[in-house]
Amino acid sequence: MQREIVLEGCVNFRDLGGYGAEGGRVRWRRLFRSDALHELTGADVAALRDIGLTTVIDLRSDFERRHDGGGPHPLGGIADIVEAPVIDRHNAEIMADTSLSLAQRYARIMESSGTALVDAAGAIAAARGAAVFHCAAGKDRTGMLSAVVLGAVGVADDDLIADYAMTGRNLARIEARLAGNPAYERTAAYVPRDVMTADAATMGELIADLRARHGGMAGLLGSLGAPADIAVRLRAALVEPVAP
Repeated sequence: MQREIVLEGCVNFRDLGGYGAEGGRVRWRRLFRSDALHELTGADVAALRDIGLTTVIDLRSDFERRHDGGGPHPLGGIADIVEAPVIDRHNAEIMADTSLSLAQRYARIMESSGTALVDAAGAIAAARGAAVFHCAAGKDRTGMLSAVVLGAVGVADDDLIADYAMTGRNLARIEARLAGNPAYERTAAYVPRDVMTADAATMGELIADLRARHGGMAGLLGSLGAPADIAVRLRAALVEPVAP
């Protein structure tokens, strides 16, 4: 099954299926991650309709949504749109704090994200069909949510790390895309350069940190107010049994 989905309007759209998980493996064509989707073409929308997309989780800030072209989400005609800003005014300064490693910044952001991660996980668990979540680059916030959701259903650390690092192959195209968007000029002026990296060690450090302090990704969701059965619901939605 093809993991990377080629679309005209974004450069980092891929399937999260196929990873081993508790009770089986993550279903293909059920959960996707992506960079921003506001430039999707009509052909892109038709392709995503054909794969059964019904839920879009937008992790961008309110500022980004206002300045990324404005107007309705291009997938609003085929999918439910859930806004879950992981980074917003209350915690945006964390990404600029170079006294912390990138993994430490991720952890602080996740722990201060309010209900965003819980809302996103709940939307994935309740999706009528396939779901996609996205931010601007499809690396940081999307990487955080990928780790949380896949970790909560029992995907191995090595797979979480490899999935995060996979964005590295698309970073040059992501940077070129962001450079052409005036909404990100102000951000680029103060965000440290390590933000535009996708090193495996970063995700490894993040996983170890969150496990030590929260007992794992399901524990983190619980500390943020998720229902006690969130991991069970995610497994029911995402994981299929594998024949012996």
